[in-house]
Amino acid sequence: MALELTLDAIKDMKKADFVKGFKKKAVWKKAKAVIILVDYKLDGKKNVIAIPFKKETEMKQEMKRLKKEKLHLLKKSGGGSIEFIKAADGSMEAKIEITLGGLAPEILLMKGQPLFDKIKVKLQALQSAEAAAEAVEAAGEVDPNENLPEDDYDDVDDSEEEDAAALALPEMALVLKANIQAYLKADATEKENIKPDLIQELNTFEQACSDKELTEGLSTFLAKVQQLLQQLEKSAAAIQIAPEVQSKATELLEKMSNLMAQVETTV
Repeated sequence: MALELTLDAIKDMKKADFVKGFKKKAVWKKAKAVIILVDYKLDGKKNVIAIPFKKETEMKQEMKRLKKEKLHLLKKSGGGSIEFIKAADGSMEAKIEITLGGLAPEILLMKGQPLFDKIKVKLQALQSAEAAAEAVEAAGEVDPNENLPEDDYDDVDDSEEEDAAALALPEMALVLKANIQAYLKADATEKENIKPDLIQELNTFEQACSDKELTEGLSTFLAKVQQLLQQLEKSAAAIQIAPEVQSKATELLEKMSNLMAQVETTV
């Protein structure tokens, strides 16, 4: 079961479990906002925690709850927008603008960078006027974790992990190939029955590919998938194929071509 990073979930998390959830790049691809907690007690040490959110409204609700329920010191908590930017040298940067909480941007950079190094992202940090005012208000808070030892994540294994979806890609492709071939051979009535499941499979396969980090091993695999989708697209000229299926195959083929271009520039 996938680890979900939330304010409630991290209360009982081990550091290793948090890092495993944090390093899931698919989660950060969809993130529009983030909550950063510094000097958070995890495994008896002070750690930095980052919780992604798909919507800024969700982040704001959780920051409001954090402040009301005193889940962490406000002066060591910051919520705001996050934007991932590809630098000129090809590296990734994350621009975080703190709009809620009292966390200073310089503290975020100093203490948060070792954590984001685990996903090879360099931090930029800004602070809104509202957050700066909140920092002044929270400056006098007493930290119950003051005497705990610092933890900089140096003991965390930096090796990349393949998730279950990535490992299942070849198997998914084989099933998809067999079902495409069955669809092409089917008569009109059978095509209509097969169509919904085939479109769903194309959607699922597309998501699995987009969630997988681009690696050298993926290059050859994507080339084979391209051939498979081209077979489906070209068959439309000789065989009656439902427009929805052909459209989805064409769309996925275009995305596969884009993925192939990315692979060629990253390996």
